[in-house]
Amino acid sequence: MDIIKAVLIFCIAGALYYLLLQWPDEPESTKLVGGEESKQSFFKEGISDSEDLLLSMDPDPERSPPPTVIGRVFSIENDDTKVSIEALTGRVVSSFLKQIYTDQVSGQPLLILGSTERNLYFANSGYFNRELGYINPNYTNLKRVDVPEGLRYVLTGESNNMVFRRTINMKRSGHSLEITEAVTSKQDKPLEITPYVVIERDSSPPQEDGLAMTYLGPVFSTEKDVYQKYDFGDINSAPYREKSKGGWVAFIQHYFLSAWIPAQEKESFYQGRWSNSSNRYTVGYTLKDEVLLPGGSLSHTNVLYVGPKYPYELAEIQENLSLTVDYGFLWWLGKPMYWFLSIGNELFKSWGLAIVFLTVVLKFLLWPLSAKAYRSMGKMREFGPELQSIQARYGNDKQKSAQEMMDLYKREGINPLGGCLPMLLQMPFFLAFYWVLMETVELRHSPFLWIDDLSAKDPYFILPILNGVGMYLSQMLTPTPPNADPLQAQMMKYFPVVFAVIFAWFPSGLVLYWLVNMFLQIGQQWWYGRSTQNQRS
Repeated sequence: MDIIKAVLIFCIAGALYYLLLQWPDEPESTKLVGGEESKQSFFKEGISDSEDLLLSMDPDPERSPPPTVIGRVFSIENDDTKVSIEALTGRVVSSFLKQIYTDQVSGQPLLILGSTERNLYFANSGYFNRELGYINPNYTNLKRVDVPEGLRYVLTGESNNMVFRRTINMKRSGHSLEITEAVTSKQDKPLEITPYVVIERDSSPPQEDGLAMTYLGPVFSTEKDVYQKYDFGDINSAPYREKSKGGWVAFIQHYFLSAWIPAQEKESFYQGRWSNSSNRYTVGYTLKDEVLLPGGSLSHTNVLYVGPKYPYELAEIQENLSLTVDYGFLWWLGKPMYWFLSIGNELFKSWGLAIVFLTVVLKFLLWPLSAKAYRSMGKMREFGPELQSIQARYGNDKQKSAQEMMDLYKREGINPLGGCLPMLLQMPFFLAFYWVLMETVELRHSPFLWIDDLSAKDPYFILPILNGVGMYLSQMLTPTPPNADPLQAQMMKYFPVVFAVIFAWFPSGLVLYWLVNMFLQIGQQWWYGRSTQNQRS
């Protein structure tokens, strides 16, 4: 049992070290690049085939959208989001999250879409024609209309003898835009056009991600696969192509995402490609070609989401969009854990107390399973003198000594491996909570007591030290087998220090969870140890 326990603790330490390597550094502020004199060419390619709009690109500059000038923009906003749209091309050139900040000092709203010194990231929708290429709407007017359900912005413009109208419906709060593109022809001949949406970015992780090993890249949801990660390496190897009714396409990163969601009753052609010339990745979808008759009009509606990974908000937009909140292979534990966290925050108005609440709930649910183990540990401590007597009686005859001990275990109902069960029980929950913490943006910059940010390490290392103390107390309450190896027993004494050092660099929310669980476990050990003694007497 002593060897097994040591192996388990080493495995836990290894898992902690692995998770530590994946946790991000503190984010640095992001500087937006732009101005009247700042120009950034988003597309250097045109299109040669409307069906493979994103895949087959023609480098003819005459057919490409002109460079974006980050000064000629319209801005629209609600309580949570501020979006800037370039007048000429209709591109969404920046999107700020007004209630989420880059850091806790500057109070600067967090930039998701935009052109920065580190990243290039934008979204667009519109129409394409084989002869004209991308058809620029050339918006010249923006009108805001207050409607019962929220805000409505209407952009209008004219180019190529066509009148363009983009209607953007925003709720008064939230991070989604319902965008309806409409075009009316003033030409004297029919024109075949293809509706499209795109998200384009480079592969550099945003400064916000730090060293986080969370997934960064495209995700597609189709009838074939409701959640398919198709990373940058996959696109480099082969472009993505899939037709599907409904679905969505997104770029996801740590805590945040951008996504286009089509009308779910329509068939879309999803695509993903890499441009060698610009070293950028483009994902999106096209709808079926339509014929725009002289004097006729066409329109289509899509939803653009740019914001945090809020599961409930994402599920309201499209059921499978909430899958972007990825809890890994322990999702079946992660989802209910997040639900209990949310309930705890609603009850106590504190994410720190919500973590305590979740830990208590988990300990209560696991109580019947761990109770038997702690009773066995109590008996192990009680019969310690008898076990030592057996060992002394048979001396070097280890086989006979082991047989007598096993007979005693069987007679008294003692499980010699019972002390390992509590550690085994808590590991899946610990790993699941780690991924919940990685995906729960609400914990980012959430304070608790002396801690400024539950997603960052404890600035004063109080929680790691308390964890070391708790582990030491737990060791004192755990009976040591009489045949324990003295060298292993000596090594075990240093484990509280080792764990305290490891936890010093972990996010404080995770350390808080482990600390509360540790002291609940100590209380449980003490209670059952005392109960066993009282029953014996």
